[in-house]
Amino acid sequence: MSSSTNGVPNTTASATPAQQEALPWWAARTGFGWINIITGFFSLLATAILVGERIDLYVDANHHASCDFGGPFSCTSVMKSPEAALFGFPNPFIGLVGFTILLVTGVVLIAGAKLARWYWIAYSVGVVAAFTFLVWLYTQAVYDIKALCIYCMICWLMMIILVFVVLGRNILVGDFPAPKFLHGWARNWMWITVVIVALACAASIFIKFMAQFLTM
Repeated sequence: MSSSTNGVPNTTASATPAQQEALPWWAARTGFGWINIITGFFSLLATAILVGERIDLYVDANHHASCDFGGPFSCTSVMKSPEAALFGFPNPFIGLVGFTILLVTGVVLIAGAKLARWYWIAYSVGVVAAFTFLVWLYTQAVYDIKALCIYCMICWLMMIILVFVVLGRNILVGDFPAPKFLHGWARNWMWITVVIVALACAASIFIKFMAQFLTM
């Protein structure tokens, strides 16, 4: 990691200064930094609350989480499921580490630091892995456990935003070679993709739990 030199800010990756000027706001260093901070902060906050609720559940097996709002919303049911501790410990502990990394990455970008290409590759692999894991958790919660956790849903939304922003940024700055049509997608369709995926996720939840929503 190195800071800017000669008063000229370093870019977030391997893009040339000309490429950097042409980048959309969300792919440039400052915009991308803020997206990491915002998605990291809200995900970390939701995860920290879940960790607290999980500790309370360990202490008192009859504890009901603060996000048990009735109807399909039952964090307690989700936390008591085997899927909530896939690796032998509560999943939110993974989030505490991962979302902290997002937050710190955003802060160092805003501060003007330049991160090596290997870091961005590892970061991108981590984001895709986290997104894949959360997609699996979404399917388990909606179709197997048949209960919703509002704090988990916050993390789902933040990761939907982040994974496509990261993919689009990597294409535009040249971290991962991509054909021309993907550059066009990144510039013109990335945010539309985020909205479509988020709405599709919301629609699937509403359809699955429609009867319970209508009786709340």
